[in-house]
Amino acid sequence: MHKQFVDLSSYNRSDLAFFQQLKAHGAAGVIVKLTEGSEDGSAYVNPKAAAQIRNGLAVGFPVGCYHFARYTSVGDAQNEARFFVKIAKQFGMYDDTLMLDDAEVHSATDYQAASLAFLQELEALGYKRTGIYSMKSFFTGGILNSHGFGSREIWLAGYGITDLGIDNATAWQYTDHGIMGVDTSYDFSGAFTGLIASGSVPSVTVPAPKPVVHVGHPATGTYTVQPGDTLSGIANKFGTNYQTLAAINGIGDPNRIWAGQVLKVTGQPTTQNTYYVQAGDTLSGIAAKFGTTVSALVLANGIANPNVIYVGQKILLGGQSNAYTVQAGDTLSGIAASHGTSWQALAQKNGIANPNVIYVGQTIQI
Repeated sequence: MHKQFVDLSSYNRSDLAFFQQLKAHGAAGVIVKLTEGSEDGSAYVNPKAAAQIRNGLAVGFPVGCYHFARYTSVGDAQNEARFFVKIAKQFGMYDDTLMLDDAEVHSATDYQAASLAFLQELEALGYKRTGIYSMKSFFTGGILNSHGFGSREIWLAGYGITDLGIDNATAWQYTDHGIMGVDTSYDFSGAFTGLIASGSVPSVTVPAPKPVVHVGHPATGTYTVQPGDTLSGIANKFGTNYQTLAAINGIGDPNRIWAGQVLKVTGQPTTQNTYYVQAGDTLSGIAAKFGTTVSALVLANGIANPNVIYVGQKILLGGQSNAYTVQAGDTLSGIAASHGTSWQALAQKNGIANPNVIYVGQTIQI
């Protein structure tokens, strides 16, 4: 029977009694969340990490560390690795500590290259034992190639399955409600439960973060407008018409699109209000634009760090107060009357060139 280990974050307890109970219930190791994002971004450090590491070691667990990845490029991944190492060194983690990349947000166009760059940077900065964690679907769906990470540890998450889908997994997180109600995994290789770190803290100097552009993996079914594009031309490329594109993107004037704009090009108009992040956008700016709050957008979209959004990202706007989704039979004057304003004001605010042309599914800012 393979030994089991648990992984912990700030949502879990950190007291000594908890770790004693974990051990009594069969846990043989622990992986602690240390950081998330980059030093020039969220700069998140798990506030319970120090106590979780200390008490894990106190009961005799091998203790590893993981970083929750938010990188959008190779350069960004290197920055995040440097941040991870900087904090690990501050916590006194030895060079033979198992250091893991929690790569479960498909935020980079070449996610394999960015993830590999993260691990290589960890190793260049003195940590000898590295690995990657992600979902089964990332490995079997072509987002990540498990054989592209060499001999590094491959920790796979898959619940309610019997076939892991890859042949070189070294650990399997089989439940998010296992020992003591926390995430629990099987250790196939002994890397997660068999070695208590006993080396020394790496002496390599951690470089400062390098400036990077946060341009991530665009939402599925989107197109970035190129110089010379027209809405009708884009529609022809994707087998639709300009009216549908205008509707699903909330475009008031079909003749007004710009290079770099991200357009949704699949699907039909719905009553669900969405927005696709453009260059220069901030979450607070989007919230202000649509009459909602940053906290509401964070909740609706599962955004861990409100300071990190990327071009092409799909944002669900939810039930914001000053946006209206056009329904069949609507007119601009009718919408204006029902919201105590004028059609002229709505046309100006929404860039609507012809007030007689609005589309079902179009988002109108009130």
